[in-house]
Amino acid sequence: MKLAFEDFQFDIQALALSKDGRKISLKEKPAQILAMLITQPDKIHSKMEILEKVWPGRTVTEQVVFQNIGHLRALFGDQSIKTFSKKGYQWQLPCDTVESALQELAANGITIEHHSNDRAPTQNPNEKDGIQPPWTMIIPMLVALAAVGGFITLS
Repeated sequence: MKLAFEDFQFDIQALALSKDGRKISLKEKPAQILAMLITQPDKIHSKMEILEKVWPGRTVTEQVVFQNIGHLRALFGDQSIKTFSKKGYQWQLPCDTVESALQELAANGITIEHHSNDRAPTQNPNEKDGIQPPWTMIIPMLVALAAVGGFITLS
């Protein structure tokens, strides 16, 4: 499952982070903590719980949790993770599954279709020597940009 928040997408299974379609390098332990926090955003995760899930069977100090939380805050901003004194940490940014974001676009009348290239190419009678008029490429790009802009504005 992929979750989207702000300009980021996070693939929970692959522990892969991207921003605006570009892969962001994130080490395994901070990625595991991020997965814990964003999959249960209403829960306050204690340091002990994080230690047990991210470093099972290993003896590490609570400082390592603090350092990794600091790394995540550096990426997403201080407001992204709230510290509850003597309780733990909680994710603060609104998240949406990537699939539900596509459903939201569809609810607003915007559809994104995937077409396979199984058919033989056909030539438009308006095309001359395989050159398309520029508006046939510009208009779909403007529509796509408007859809993405609308989605970001709604998020």
